[in-house]
Amino acid sequence: MAQEIVYAGIDIGGTNIKYGLVDSRGRVLFKEQRPTMVEKGAEPLMHLVTNIAERLLYHAAEEDHPVKWLGVGTPGAVDSRTGKVISLSPNIEGWQGMEIGRILRDRLNLAVYVDNDVNSMALAESRFGAAVGYKSVFCTAVGTGVGGAIVLDGTLWRGANFTAGEIGHVSINANGPQCRCGNRGCLETYCSSAAMLGTIKNRLSNGLTPAFEDVLEGNIENLTVKKLFAAAKKSDEIALDVISETAQYLGTALAGVVNLLNPEIVVVGGGVADGGAGFLETVTAEIRKRAFSTAVDNLRVARASLGNDAGFIGAGILGETRS
Repeated sequence: MAQEIVYAGIDIGGTNIKYGLVDSRGRVLFKEQRPTMVEKGAEPLMHLVTNIAERLLYHAAEEDHPVKWLGVGTPGAVDSRTGKVISLSPNIEGWQGMEIGRILRDRLNLAVYVDNDVNSMALAESRFGAAVGYKSVFCTAVGTGVGGAIVLDGTLWRGANFTAGEIGHVSINANGPQCRCGNRGCLETYCSSAAMLGTIKNRLSNGLTPAFEDVLEGNIENLTVKKLFAAAKKSDEIALDVISETAQYLGTALAGVVNLLNPEIVVVGGGVADGGAGFLETVTAEIRKRAFSTAVDNLRVARASLGNDAGFIGAGILGETRS
């Protein structure tokens, strides 16, 4: 009897690299993560990814899991035919031009498929998660950066030059803050975790509120997105205000997407979206307020259901679904 295929995937994030094995029903068989350490530069990062790939495939062999290919999700636009990063990746300096596919194929002697990280997440959510059964899907991930992806009839819409879905670098304010991509007022400058933490630090510059004093143990340097949402759960007004403001910015941008694409479902994922505190509800309300009534009539807005596993699960199935 033939063994069931097992998918191997790696998700390169701005903060962590998550990787694992998943079966054809979406069940995670093995997973781990390591810090991305982007500050060390592009070449050391590629070396780390290569070591992780070898570790993952070695584990699969140990457990007698048949793996036919490796999938990799990465920030930036990717030529999915070659596995080369073709655009600036603002959160990983020097990543543009990295030939991930070629390097890994040469090292592993295995088929390797590479795509944008949010494209991978969107595939996973469409196949196994919140968007199962929907034909037109827009997926966004809000974390270290802000990304987006489009799935139509189970197939990724990559665009003419592999950059479709890049909502994070749509400008929502022509005179807004400078973005690391070179533009001004990009959604990412308002909605990423770094943007949120910067806003909180500014608003706490005259001293910590009681809730933040508690969750940060009196030291603003302990601030993280998780600590921000912890303060919100203690009903801290500053935390709740920043979370609501961030959600409104995201909802404003997504309303434009809804008008443009008229999808059946918008899936919102990433560390910021997972924090709670009414974030998704505010995003949804903003979309419904700003988009055409006909576009939102049957629209569903849902939280991504696969969590941190979505990226490597979707990367793993790239070889099966690549068009």
